[in-house]
Amino acid sequence: MSEKNYSIESDFDPLDQISLLKQKCNNISPYLYRANSFYLDELRNFLPQTIKTSLFSLITERLGDDFGFSTVSSRKTFQLKIDKLVSDNMSLITIEHLNELAKKIDEENIQQLNNVKDEMSNALHMKNDSEKSESFSNANSVNISFMPPLDNLSITEGWTGELKAPYSIDVKEPYLKSKISESDDLIKDITNEFDSLKDDVKSSDTFNLKSKDIEILQSIFALTDESISSDLDSKTEDSSHEPSSYEDAKNNRFLPQSPIGLYEWMISIDTALVRRLRDLSHSINTELLKSGLVNTLVPINILDAALSGQLISSKSISNILTFKLPTNNPLASGGLEIDCLLITPSDMEFDNPRLRKIRTNIKHYQNVLLGMIKQQRYWQGRSIAEEVKKEWWKDTTKI
Repeated sequence: MSEKNYSIESDFDPLDQISLLKQKCNNISPYLYRANSFYLDELRNFLPQTIKTSLFSLITERLGDDFGFSTVSSRKTFQLKIDKLVSDNMSLITIEHLNELAKKIDEENIQQLNNVKDEMSNALHMKNDSEKSESFSNANSVNISFMPPLDNLSITEGWTGELKAPYSIDVKEPYLKSKISESDDLIKDITNEFDSLKDDVKSSDTFNLKSKDIEILQSIFALTDESISSDLDSKTEDSSHEPSSYEDAKNNRFLPQSPIGLYEWMISIDTALVRRLRDLSHSINTELLKSGLVNTLVPINILDAALSGQLISSKSISNILTFKLPTNNPLASGGLEIDCLLITPSDMEFDNPRLRKIRTNIKHYQNVLLGMIKQQRYWQGRSIAEEVKKEWWKDTTKI
């Protein structure tokens, strides 16, 4: 049975199968582009009404608390600014602009990763340097005190004006003998200091071993840099591939030609759209604060936490984030309740059936791409296995 399966599998060339997958990607890429384009068109048409409905719910819910801070002129100015913000951002919700934003997001992620690696390496260097300085200071430290050491009174000789050398010639010979004995003691002290220096050299070797740990960590970071750069190169090769003719440009739309590239392209469009709507929500929240309709401004990192699922809204109103902020006020035992605008594609799809239908179509294409990714990895593995087998069973007599 195994021989039969092997004979069946050997009838297909892995390179031919990979080229067929590439051709299938070229055939399916116009449908992917069209599905995402329809989704963004419907979202742009539905966005102004969604913002107005969400703002109405946000303002009228706390009418007695925050509405009194605004005036008629400030509310009119607020409406004009909101209309301008929406119109400006609607022109940026296109596939081309979202592609550019997705590239910037990738660059930001890589920059954050590099900053974390630099912080870790700097912390290790500082720790190693501090350990070295502490060990050398303990080994070769000089203790200085304000009081002279009275136990050894020899260092005070000559302070009173007394001379060590004798005045007479008769006492000169025993004086020279004493000086020779002192020189011998000095030589012994020098040899002892030399032995202590050897011990210090041995201790410094241990620090060299610790520095090797830093070199190992830096090599790991270098490997990650190479992997990231290789991924970026593969992405740029797929994205920068220019069709040779007008038909290719019309069909491919400058999309990647591999299943993995197409799937990552669709995910990047969704990520960039979420970022664009988050920035729009933050701008509208800022205008709400300026106009006096609200008295709090939620920072962007709180919005990011809600988008990533780390913060769950306490209410089920679409496109409005509600959470409680802990306070020390005994009157507000449950915390201070804060509301803000947060437009998300999922909430807009919940309120719009057409968006849900187009999203279902997009998910269908994503599942198709996932199946193609499995096939691509399988045939790439088969290709590598056959190449290794040919090189392994090569006739050594002909080499």
